[in-house]
Amino acid sequence: MIRSSRFIASGANSALSSANHETCLGPCCTGSRGSLFELFAGPSAGASGQPAPSLGSGRVIDVHHHYFSPEFKESAAKGGMMFPAVAKWSPDVMMEEMDKNAIDKTVLSLASVPVHWFSTPTEEMRPLLRAINEYGAGLRDANPNRHGFFSFITVNDIEGSLAEIEHAYSKLNADGIEMATSFGDKWPGDPEFAPVFEELNRRKSIVYLHPLAPCACLNIVAGVGDSWAEYPHDTTRAILSLMVHGAFTKYPNIKFIFSHGGGTIPILAARAEALSRFAPNRSEFAPDGSILPILQKQYYETANATSAPMVAALKAFIPMTQLMFGTDFPYVTGEANLKGLRAAGFTDEELKMIEHANAEKLIPSLVG
Repeated sequence: MIRSSRFIASGANSALSSANHETCLGPCCTGSRGSLFELFAGPSAGASGQPAPSLGSGRVIDVHHHYFSPEFKESAAKGGMMFPAVAKWSPDVMMEEMDKNAIDKTVLSLASVPVHWFSTPTEEMRPLLRAINEYGAGLRDANPNRHGFFSFITVNDIEGSLAEIEHAYSKLNADGIEMATSFGDKWPGDPEFAPVFEELNRRKSIVYLHPLAPCACLNIVAGVGDSWAEYPHDTTRAILSLMVHGAFTKYPNIKFIFSHGGGTIPILAARAEALSRFAPNRSEFAPDGSILPILQKQYYETANATSAPMVAALKAFIPMTQLMFGTDFPYVTGEANLKGLRAAGFTDEELKMIEHANAEKLIPSLVG
């Protein structure tokens, strides 16, 4: 069991990737994609140095907040994903960001992971992932009043995922499990991954899905950053994958959280509802006749999802009991997300629910 890095504070890694990295990152890809350097400006992007205005809700909980262990930084550099925000991250920078914006607690999770993980041999991937999860749990343990923690699994490794789930709950006291929205060329609803979801259902797990760009290179436009559209689109693909394969109905004990307001699901759900009536297995994934109530029972968070059109879609799509606050730090600041949220037309009661009450209800360790 690898524990040596658990309490080591990470510093900036000097092994930065080329600013004009042109190689497709997916294991099934050939060809090229646009420049990646412009995707993330770093922790200072959009910040004025002043805290976001408080509306007196009393607490702010960020359920979409990233950490980067030394092992993660090294792997990210190999995969061409060592962005400035990643290189500059440290535990001290994280705490300064929280304090500056009066964020009481965060739930620590991994950012978009290098897609080469999904083609890395298990004998290399398992110890790497164990070390990264140990580090995240160590950050939580060092400040238990400020952090929760989601433990990451690579679902395409069934045996390894089952072992990591056991470790997450029996050793690390994780609040839930995190996974990517896709794994190379497969998405989470694939029946191949059923043993993992059966175990998560048995444990009544919270499962947080964070996006990355899929490896289907032909769908990626040269010059357009992955985070502009591919990340939210991959969240949509993941949700629809879980839907059409019946995961939401087969595993009712799992509480799913989806990033960035659910990608484009709030806008496309009605279209999927109408067109999925032609699916031969519709009765299996929509046993009560509609997919909308199933999607509306899932949880969504607000990182990069507080523009007027997105807020209108979320309000029309889900009850406010299902929406929680997120920042996507260090790629976007707490200030930018809070200002966007508090200017979006929510009532004071809705803001209270989004900023902390819904998260506290879902994740008991965040209370108090």
